[in-house]
Amino acid sequence: MGKQPDISDDYLLNYLDGSLNPEEQNALKQTLISNQRAKERLEELRTIHTFLKSVRIEETSKNFTERVINRLHQPQSSGYLTRNGILLLAGALLTIGLASLLLSSGMFDTVSSINLNQLGIPNTYFERNLPAIPFNGRLIVNVVILANIALAFIVLDRTVLKPWFERRREMHQM
Repeated sequence: MGKQPDISDDYLLNYLDGSLNPEEQNALKQTLISNQRAKERLEELRTIHTFLKSVRIEETSKNFTERVINRLHQPQSSGYLTRNGILLLAGALLTIGLASLLLSSGMFDTVSSINLNQLGIPNTYFERNLPAIPFNGRLIVNVVILANIALAFIVLDRTVLKPWFERRREMHQM
């Protein structure tokens, strides 16, 4: 038995949809008689096709798009955002205070290192001992403090100062 020609999935799906003309349908039926692989593929696609026809497509409500666009044009209620911003600001300030307190107590004055051999990592893949990684604890805490100060300024600007100035501007425009 010779090699059977491949029939494209698109062609088989067009057959299932009924969009082939009668001549193409007859030619495909004749091919399916002799081509077992195409017949199996047609059955697979028929199963998928039947399942997809049975699935109900969810439709949005008639005024969904209109409601979304109207909400985009409405001013945001800043109360919820301001409260979350103030909580985030308080957390950043608390982190800055704790880090500064630990830093001033001298907790990070010594240069330390992490010895990878003491972490309990099995040394089955390495012939030599793993290196010790030196780090400056004081520098790391200073970076954490600076990052929190930057975060605090951004949060203060976006959630507290900007809404406050916008409310003042709206009051003076009236």
